Amino acid sequence: MTPAPAPRPPRTLPAVETGTRESALCTIANVGTALETLREVRKHVRGDHKRRLDSVAVILRAVAFDAQAAYAISDEEARAFIQECRSR
Repeated sequence: MTPAPAPRPPRTLPAVETGTRESALCTIANVGTALETLREVRKHVRGDHKRRLDSVAVILRAVAFDAQAAYAISDEEARAFIQECRSR
């Protein structure tokens, strides 16, 4: 078995008002981070646990897609925002 990944230090991000385009972009960025973490965790589990993680990933993708559609956010805009967040 491979060792568990090292935990990342928490990031302090500025507060964002709910129901705005910026909050939708933050949601998309957070979903991306969560999906990366799920992929990493999925490597360390078997059977039914993998199926449950896959179900969570589907729900997260639906949340991100809904946020993107609600505010007409392009894929390029979302990627640029994610890169900006990661560079902070």
